[in-house]
Amino acid sequence: MDRSGIEKMNYKKIILYLLVLVVGLGIGLGIQKYFKKTEYALEYPVQEWKTAVLKDTEGKDIRPSELNGNLFVVYFGFSHCPDMCPMALMDIENAFRILGEDSKTVTPVFITVDPERDTPEVLRNYISRFPGKELVALTGGKAKLEELQKGFGVFSQKVQNPAQAGGYGVDHSLFIYLVNKSGMILRAYPTGIKGPELAEEIRKLL
Repeated sequence: MDRSGIEKMNYKKIILYLLVLVVGLGIGLGIQKYFKKTEYALEYPVQEWKTAVLKDTEGKDIRPSELNGNLFVVYFGFSHCPDMCPMALMDIENAFRILGEDSKTVTPVFITVDPERDTPEVLRNYISRFPGKELVALTGGKAKLEELQKGFGVFSQKVQNPAQAGGYGVDHSLFIYLVNKSGMILRAYPTGIKGPELAEEIRKLL
């Protein structure tokens, strides 16, 4: 590829990065706005939490609201994510380690934004890398996942990445959500919140 071609590719990457950043900031500002108006991050539950039929790591159909637990720590990501997703899951795992027995009614949930590659088997192998509190991973049809993402205000988009399987990666919103059984988003935190702080925030809701 000549120099002009490389410059065009870099330009497209910069534009895409800025788009993801703007969307992420918009979501973050929206969450802050809601915090000022109510004790919850949103004033209404995410309906897709009850209606979206996804698949667990055994390939069985399940709605998120049918998962065991009264409080859920939810993260949207994908198994081929090189850095942010593993960091978030390790921080979540650390939070559960700190909570100990206090976490018995709390369930960590990883929802893929890349159903094309994240089959139940792939996710089963992926979550085995995080051996703390049993992590639930969900995949499913693209349309169902996109509906659920929309309910949470999660943005995701494929980006070209020849180094990854399939030749692409996925840029996506980077938030950890605390959600109750009915799908109400109680709190939302940017990826990077550390285990001790997350544990403290979870404990406030128990």
